[in-house]
Amino acid sequence: MKKAVEGELAYAYPGMVAVVTSRLGDQRNVMASGWHSYIGSGPAFYGISLREATHSYGLIRESGVFGVHFLPAACSEQIQGAGTLSGRDVDKLSALNLKFDDGEQTGVPILRDAYVAYECRVKDIHEYGDHYWIVGEIVQAYRDDSVFGENGLPDLSKLNLPLYMGRATYRVLDEQAEPRSYWPLK
Repeated sequence: MKKAVEGELAYAYPGMVAVVTSRLGDQRNVMASGWHSYIGSGPAFYGISLREATHSYGLIRESGVFGVHFLPAACSEQIQGAGTLSGRDVDKLSALNLKFDDGEQTGVPILRDAYVAYECRVKDIHEYGDHYWIVGEIVQAYRDDSVFGENGLPDLSKLNLPLYMGRATYRVLDEQAEPRSYWPLK
């Protein structure tokens, strides 16, 4: 039975972790963000939640650009490393062996292993509690069509998705997951 909880309860798992890249001049960084969302279209916007203390926050605030990436389950260790190492102390892109190209519109690193990636220009930054919600307009999108079906959904026979459970634990969504469709409602 459910019971009332004292204090805060932040629970949004399992979920996808977005890998965020940033660039300011010659400085490049990568971090993991568990709190993120596609938030609008026409034009398209994406939001990420970051603490001000992160190295990425300063780079994004100064440069006005960032990248958002979704990596396959084979990259779960790199995703976790992007979320636990500090870009102030180490070149995380090199340390995690994350290969990238500079984005076509903003120059932020676009990770080669990403099956979907967005380049974003910052439109708004707003403080909520101990995090900042950074909204960026998607100015360039990338997709690896080879891992998507004709219906536009990921083909789980070609792409395994990492689901973050919390506390450095991941599960893999793969072709063993039973497909269920609930539309039209019966």
